[in-house]
Amino acid sequence: MQRHLRFLAAAALLMPTLAGAQGGSAVLSVVNVSSQPTGCHIGLRLTNNLPYPIDMFVFDISAYTNNDVVFEELSVAFQGIKPTLNQYQKVRVSGITCEKVSRLRIHGGDRCRMGPYARMSFDQGECLKQVTVEESNLIRISK
Repeated sequence: MQRHLRFLAAAALLMPTLAGAQGGSAVLSVVNVSSQPTGCHIGLRLTNNLPYPIDMFVFDISAYTNNDVVFEELSVAFQGIKPTLNQYQKVRVSGITCEKVSRLRIHGGDRCRMGPYARMSFDQGECLKQVTVEESNLIRISK
C-alpha cells in the first residue's frame, strides 16, 4: 500500500500543472501610435512565449478619452502564432486623435484556441491570464 502511495505521489509530481506547463506567457505590446485625420492608429504585437501555438486569440479593447469615458470598443484578432514568434496587428480608434485617447484597456480574450484552451470550453478570463500586457511609453495600456 505504501509503495502504491509513493508511486502516486511521484506521478503527481511528474504531471505538469497548467501553470507549470506554460513556461511563460504571451506578451502584448504597443509598437506604434499614429494620429491620422480619420482617427488614431495603434500597432500591437503579440509575442508567443508559450510552449504551444496560438491558433486564435481575439482581444477586446476599450479606448478611453481624457475624461475617462469609453469612446470606442474594438476587437483585434491574432492567429497562427507559433512558439517564439510574434504577429503584428493594427487597430483604429475612429473619430478621435491619439492625443485625446488617454488609455487602452485590454479585456475579454475568451475567444481563443491555444494549447489547453479550446474556444469556450474553459472558465471566463482563463485565456487572458496567459497574456502579459507590456507597459508602453506611446500610450497607456493595461488589462
